[in-house]
Amino acid sequence: MSLLRGAATSAALVALAACHTSTGLSSATHRAGLLALARSDAADPNVLTMTFKNNQTVSFTWINADSAGTTLAVFHFFPQSVRSRNDTILADTSTVQLTATVTPGVFGFTIAPASVVFNIAGSPTVDVSFASYADFSVADSSPSKYPTSQAFARALKLWYEFGSDQWQAQSTGVTDTLASSALSQPGLYLLAAPK
Repeated sequence: MSLLRGAATSAALVALAACHTSTGLSSATHRAGLLALARSDAADPNVLTMTFKNNQTVSFTWINADSAGTTLAVFHFFPQSVRSRNDTILADTSTVQLTATVTPGVFGFTIAPASVVFNIAGSPTVDVSFASYADFSVADSSPSKYPTSQAFARALKLWYEFGSDQWQAQSTGVTDTLASSALSQPGLYLLAAPK
């Protein structure tokens, strides 16, 4: 009886491992399956450089390049939210430097460098504001799914590209003008809804 149980357990573990990736269960979506929230790039912000000690709670506000100084995003880091750099575990007093660059034409951004690893048990978070410069017309390509701009806005999630054209939705809280999410790892993120 224990051999059968052991074989069943092994089979279950193999099946689970087959659908698992380093970022969670494999539920990848291709970019072609997403409707990205379009953004006027007339006010694209400059590259944001974020420098902090790994034992700090700190936030960085990313400002659009407009005369009103509207906010595009706010990044939040907590003590030990960055685990390692270049395969070396960081000390509490280590200085961390990250950059964020905007993806023109959409509400998207890239966090670098890729050699940094976030702490999955207490990762950094981001609040992306789409109160300014949002263009909801992309939802017109899927009118039965998103009959109004509000319906499209409520369906938005922050998506992370964890592999080549392999996108995964983050657990995202969304209001009519703000999307809040944890960050998986450095890389490319996109505010979008399924097609």
